[in-house]
Amino acid sequence: EVILADIEAGGFFGEMASIDGQARSASVLAVSDAVVATMSGGVFLEVLQEHPAVSMYVLKLLAARVRELDNRVLEYSTFDVGHRVACELLRLARPDPKSARRGILSPPPTQAEIAARVSSHREYVAREMKSLERDGFLRREHNAIILTNMPGLVQLLENE
Repeated sequence: EVILADIEAGGFFGEMASIDGQARSASVLAVSDAVVATMSGGVFLEVLQEHPAVSMYVLKLLAARVRELDNRVLEYSTFDVGHRVACELLRLARPDPKSARRGILSPPPTQAEIAARVSSHREYVAREMKSLERDGFLRREHNAIILTNMPGLVQLLENE
């Protein structure tokens, strides 16, 4: 299993198949309750042609997705599992309103989810998260993972 992306409320998927006529390149799994509406590929293309603002929105979304994938390819080809885990935790963390240095992952992703995001195995993720915990960058709390020093973790990644 590989997790490519998360789709937030108001997001959409399947647009690439509508645009290029190819088969879908991924499947979608809802991990919480969701309301889903469908639109045929033909209607989607009509909307793009008739509404330039929608077309620009989709173009910007696709450009952002390509940039994100470029970053992931760079990470996969140059970073070891530990660095990929740290990068993913930083990506998933929300700022802590009590401290600009801290980040919160709540609810915390499972080690298997993180492994699926960084193209690794759960056992390697467990080892790397334990290492981050020993080094003081990560703390586990009830129903949360706290990144205790996000700027320090970024600096560590940049220096190695």
